[in-house]
Amino acid sequence: MLKSFTVSNFKLFKNKVKIDFSATGDYSFNTEAITNGIVKTAIMYGKNASGKSSLGLAIFDIVANLTDHYVDRYQYINFHNLYSDNEIVSFEYVFSFSNADVIYSYTKNSDGRLISEKLSVGDMVFAEYNRIKSNKKVNLNFKGSENVVLNLERLNFSIIRFVKSNILLANDRINKIFEEFYAFVDKMLMFWCLENRGFIGYSPAPKQCIAEKIIKDGLFSDLQNFFKAAGFEDVLDHAIMNGQEQLLIKYGNNKTLDFNHAASSGMKSLLLVYFWLRDIADITKCPSFIFIDDFDAFYHFELSYFIIERLKSYNCQVLLTAHNTSVFTNDLLRPDCYYICSKDEIVNARNAAKQELRFGHNLEYFYKGGKFGK
Repeated sequence: MLKSFTVSNFKLFKNKVKIDFSATGDYSFNTEAITNGIVKTAIMYGKNASGKSSLGLAIFDIVANLTDHYVDRYQYINFHNLYSDNEIVSFEYVFSFSNADVIYSYTKNSDGRLISEKLSVGDMVFAEYNRIKSNKKVNLNFKGSENVVLNLERLNFSIIRFVKSNILLANDRINKIFEEFYAFVDKMLMFWCLENRGFIGYSPAPKQCIAEKIIKDGLFSDLQNFFKAAGFEDVLDHAIMNGQEQLLIKYGNNKTLDFNHAASSGMKSLLLVYFWLRDIADITKCPSFIFIDDFDAFYHFELSYFIIERLKSYNCQVLLTAHNTSVFTNDLLRPDCYYICSKDEIVNARNAAKQELRFGHNLEYFYKGGKFGK
């Protein structure tokens, strides 16, 4: 799981900011939102332009470094903070696998080109270089990499990615942890519920026909049940039109309309959520970390509740951004699972409050009343 993430000089974040998923409290309710002392299901609030989307893009920059999965390059225009004279952008991830901390840190220039990388397991450094200090020196300490000689001048991508793709590592505990780390990054997924419907990670395909994929995978009945559970009463149907499977909404016995023309924004957004989470019950396909930006942009609060409850039940780490404060409640999560974001800091409600928070406290009231600081 992702234990913490720190970034500086990226987009809206001029100074160093950190989101710490291990800063948990001793609460006896909604314990399923925490796994091994790390927040598994979280919601982040913040004013407009407070950095919520920037944080998501920063976390998912690792996908471009280490995988072949799709990355929307348009989202990374203006890579570094334009108020800063420093063009070096810094990232640090702390993961927890098999009771060990995996620390992956790197820097990039304003064009997004890697300058340095460092990978450690606990206190042991297993890969490190810094092009500013030396364009030749690479430190590799994996068992199995002893005879590897690398030339940084010829290597124009991540050294960590090179190790994964080209070196047969020894079958020891540290290398197994490295494999866990890489598998986690490979299954990270970020998507937007807004009209642009963009995504980063998990899949190499930049464009997919959502309805056709669901139908061809034999999941149409499951989709119908998902919509019913969410409270929608419209009857779904499907048919081949213009050589492609189309999702329809059925009216009476003979009348249908194209889903994209007839569905509300909420239904379209729910279809998108189902599409990305359709394989979540399969441990081999389940995303490892899901970031949904503006997840409740088109939802009534009851539908927001439904989605959060579903996500809590899944075996994956989740971070949602929201504006709807009706789900800022201990009925769903707990104070250490709600984060407040600003350009200067990201802190959970438990640590932001000036008093001890308990189950009976109205977190929404506290938030609206400014009890959590910035």
